Amino acid sequence: MAFSLYCLINENSNKFSLELIEKELRQCFSKTSKFDLEYEEDPFDCSDKHLVLSWGDWWIKVFYETGQNVIEDSIEISTYTDSDKASIISNIDKRIIVRFADDELKKYTNYIILMMDYLEDISNAIIFDPQKNKFL
Repeated sequence: MAFSLYCLINENSNKFSLELIEKELRQCFSKTSKFDLEYEEDPFDCSDKHLVLSWGDWWIKVFYETGQNVIEDSIEISTYTDSDKASIISNIDKRIIVRFADDELKKYTNYIILMMDYLEDISNAIIFDPQKNKFL
């Protein structure tokens, strides 16, 4: 079953960008075999792009988002934690969304783990599983 993870970025700097994420992911996955990384345009908004990491037919899509729509989702996500953390989470306006293709045969588990390790290494990141409404 395909699934997604949200990486809420709780920090004030503007150092994040899709280009920076691309550079870091290219380095992170460079030793995997048959790896490809490219930008893909949103079919509804050609100015909006995301990353597609692929190994043959299997892929991971990476979206970097900022702004009011992220804050609105962060407010919703904050309802799944205690009140101390909720006030912090509800103000987050940056996130990385990672979508993983279906991997029923568990052929790409190591790549999923490598991506999760990448997200966990982001300073002040909060990782949320929207399918289970749980924090990792």
